[in-house]
Amino acid sequence: MIKNFKKNEINVSEPFLEGTIETDEKDWEFLEAKVEDFYKSNNISEETIEQFIIHNKQVKNFAIKFSEEENFNNREKEIAVLSAILHDIAKGFGEFELHGEKGGEIAEKILLEMGKSQGLAKSVKLAIIRHMGKEGYPTRISKEKYGNDFEYPQPATKVGQLVYECDILTQLTPEGFEKILHLRKTDKKNIEEDKKTASGKGITENEAALLSVLKNAEESYNLIKIKPIKKFAKELWEKIQKKYPNSFINF
Repeated sequence: MIKNFKKNEINVSEPFLEGTIETDEKDWEFLEAKVEDFYKSNNISEETIEQFIIHNKQVKNFAIKFSEEENFNNREKEIAVLSAILHDIAKGFGEFELHGEKGGEIAEKILLEMGKSQGLAKSVKLAIIRHMGKEGYPTRISKEKYGNDFEYPQPATKVGQLVYECDILTQLTPEGFEKILHLRKTDKKNIEEDKKTASGKGITENEAALLSVLKNAEESYNLIKIKPIKKFAKELWEKIQKKYPNSFINF
């Protein structure tokens, strides 16, 4: 059970990875369109939707790439890809901190409505619920909001761990930088935070926002453990260090 995860605690102890392949690229395209429809139905701005879609495609492509490099079987790869496509479907619906739990429930419902097996739907649901991680920005703001005993459920399988790491890997890419900078400039709390940082450090608000993104990227790099993902993350981090002086990153 999850300590203080939500009023209605949920059991996420079973991995449910068994079964045979049930989807193809047409199903993946259908689900990508479904995610976009969810965003549009929640009156999210077009620019933000575009950023979310770019992010989701990145996570999907990383899931394909690294599930192959990790020699996943076809079933494991399928679960990883479906989870990557659907992992952020609940963004914009209620509290950001709980979009993993809500997204898992939505994903399970959609897959069952498509006629997919309960095993597949459950596997994807659990990977999405577990994609938030025990460290990093989402956990920090969740503990601030719900108390220090708040805990997200952790990846229980190599599939769940891969989806989690493919998600945070995007924070080291140029597209990830653009997405986070955009979101910071549309969130009142982040705007105030950047103003405070700028004032305290004697830098511009844009530099303060960039500083936050750089620190998130460094944090994400340090959290990645899977060897091929870590190798790729290292290449991205070295490019970031060349572009931005260490003196600024460590400001």
